[in-house]
Amino acid sequence: MIWNEILCVGDSITYGARDEYGRSFPAELARMLQQSTGEVYFCHNHGICGETSSDLLRRIWPICRANQSSKIMTLLIGTNDTQKNIPVEIYEDNLRQIITAGKIHGKHIYLLTLPKLSFTPLYMKNTDKIVEYNSVIFKLAVEFNCNVIDLSGVEEHYIDGVHFKHSGNIEIANRTRRVILNSQT
Repeated sequence: MIWNEILCVGDSITYGARDEYGRSFPAELARMLQQSTGEVYFCHNHGICGETSSDLLRRIWPICRANQSSKIMTLLIGTNDTQKNIPVEIYEDNLRQIITAGKIHGKHIYLLTLPKLSFTPLYMKNTDKIVEYNSVIFKLAVEFNCNVIDLSGVEEHYIDGVHFKHSGNIEIANRTRRVILNSQT
């Protein structure tokens, strides 16, 4: 049996918060990749609700070390950075160090862009940060030779303006599956 592991790191969007079936895009991604390839996939979900890029930076090294078998890593972080108004240069440095840790541990990294936020009280003030953070994601993708998964348009699947219904997790997983399979050929 061929066995593949993927490390998925991020915040509540990676975790799958608010999915009506308790699922996540990593769970859907494993299922889709197995169906597409006939190989077994398991996605280790290291998404934590409320986490910022600074929080993830603190824990990325032991996560990478504990998941040596994962040669692929997805990274979706930054929504909570907007709420806390983290300066763009801090966000960029955090991502740079997170990506570096993944690269040191031999991971091919897929960077997911941040979806636009809908109206929601917690995230109202700094929604312009999404555009700035996404520019950083595209810049670092070039710098570190990472693939980008563009999440533009997934907002139609929001349940609360930030988190996704099950259909949103399926859409994110499907976009991720396509990019992973296209980059492996």
